[in-house]
Amino acid sequence: MDKVNEIHVKIGEVKVGHSGDILKATLGSCVGIAFIWKKKGIFGLAHCLLPEAYAPSFDISAKFVSQAVPSLMVLLKITNKDIKEIEVFYAGGGNMMSQLARKNVDHVGLLNIAAVKKYLSEQGFRYKELDVGGEVGRQILVDCNSGEVTVHRFQKSA
Repeated sequence: MDKVNEIHVKIGEVKVGHSGDILKATLGSCVGIAFIWKKKGIFGLAHCLLPEAYAPSFDISAKFVSQAVPSLMVLLKITNKDIKEIEVFYAGGGNMMSQLARKNVDHVGLLNIAAVKKYLSEQGFRYKELDVGGEVGRQILVDCNSGEVTVHRFQKSA
């Protein structure tokens, strides 16, 4: 049996994986954006902390959703003609401070989810929402052998 290489994508990071890799990120209010390019056998995962950067940047980063989408495109060498070949999934955006939910305040998780939809749509990507919102943390995993993206929920603590 081949050894699996687990690549942990930390907050603000964007990582690329190939056959034999599993990309994973642990999410609270952060969102994870997975790019699956089966035809080329290349995969990407961004772990986004906040929705929008205050100023435009060309840094490769996922601190902001607004940076993560272009960063994934650069790292995977995606051009406009390739966009239709990319499967995109996202998860996360939980409210980890549940007292805000009762005040009807848009918490950072909801803002992150809205930013994901905005920036993916602007680039012309079709995407699938896997598991978002609520008051739980999650882990997103990208299996770079199968191209399967899974999300596991953590139990909410009392």
